[in-house]
Amino acid sequence: MISILEVVGNFLLFALVFGMSATVDISCMKHQIRNKRAILLGIFCQFILLPFLGFAIVNILQLEPCLGITLLVVTSSPGGSYSNWWCSLFNADLALSVTMTAISTLLSVFALPANLLLYSNAAYNADVTSDLDWMSLFVALAIVISAIALGLYCSYSCHSYRFNILANKVGNAAGFLLILFSATVTNSDADSRIWSRHWTFYVAALAPCFFGLLIASALAS
Repeated sequence: MISILEVVGNFLLFALVFGMSATVDISCMKHQIRNKRAILLGIFCQFILLPFLGFAIVNILQLEPCLGITLLVVTSSPGGSYSNWWCSLFNADLALSVTMTAISTLLSVFALPANLLLYSNAAYNADVTSDLDWMSLFVALAIVISAIALGLYCSYSCHSYRFNILANKVGNAAGFLLILFSATVTNSDADSRIWSRHWTFYVAALAPCFFGLLIASALAS
């Protein structure tokens, strides 16, 4: 049964992705779709580089299965709402970010399970992925895809600068609320508070981001 927390989280996720997508001008997105080098580099980093980095960190730190599988899920998942949000906040190429999110989300239907099966079996010599909540994963993917599609359609139909600004404000508000919501839910249990973890938790969370950003920047330059 779906809980109220899941509904609220999914609603904020939808609002964030919709707001960012509705900010994008369709002509800019069409231009970015033809940017093959950027798209291919993004796919490589998303589905080859990051999952491998997650696997490497799991092995180097000898993470226990519950933490290691979680890290593999995160590093194997497609780039999504927050990549769009950061691009919007720092005035980066939002059209490219939304285009990459749409493509990586569609590809993740096949790439996510494949990477999880490959690296979880290699790391733990067991099919621990059978215990994952696959339904929740694919529901999140469906929410992102539908939010992108509806946001781009509204941007195309309205073709209004004022609408784009309003959508951007909605997306930004949803982004901040989703951070607060996630922090509140995560820290509601005394045994799962983020500041009471072992040092390997923080290294495992930061290392793929750091090395992924470093390698991706070198490849893109």
